Amino acid sequence: MRFIFIIFYFFLVLKANCFEYVRTISGKRNIITSFNISEAEKFVNFVLDGTFSDNLGNYGYSNSNSTVLLNNSEVLRLEGFGKDTFQNKEILYVRGVRKIRNKQEQNSGVGETEIIGATGSLRELIGMRCTYAIKFFENYYFWIQKCKITENQKKLLSNLPK
Repeated sequence: MRFIFIIFYFFLVLKANCFEYVRTISGKRNIITSFNISEAEKFVNFVLDGTFSDNLGNYGYSNSNSTVLLNNSEVLRLEGFGKDTFQNKEILYVRGVRKIRNKQEQNSGVGETEIIGATGSLRELIGMRCTYAIKFFENYYFWIQKCKITENQKKLLSNLPK
């Protein structure tokens, strides 16, 4: 019984030490190329250019390039790479993939991002993973990203020069 209490206390303390970091991104989607592979399958390559802000007062611009394989408008595979430039010119390099648990349509989805590179003080964030949700309307996109971060990561992001 004591062991169960210790484990419960450990998870409670661990959960209490996490902060939910939230970024919202919006901008334009530009389709670079697309072609039909078959009657049902289609390949699309597109660029997302936009701006972001977060719940710690940071802001910047975001550029990414993604490829998607569709089957009758359902996403079979999606992968993208992006570059997020903060107000102090430090950069995060991000890889994103669509989580395909259920069939998702091409106009919205949920996925995961991972920071794979960075400059300056943001290097400490390499390896951080976040969940995102995205919605497309015509050639525009709306994205929200949520990450559970440590107090050290929160302090780093809070202290970026504004």
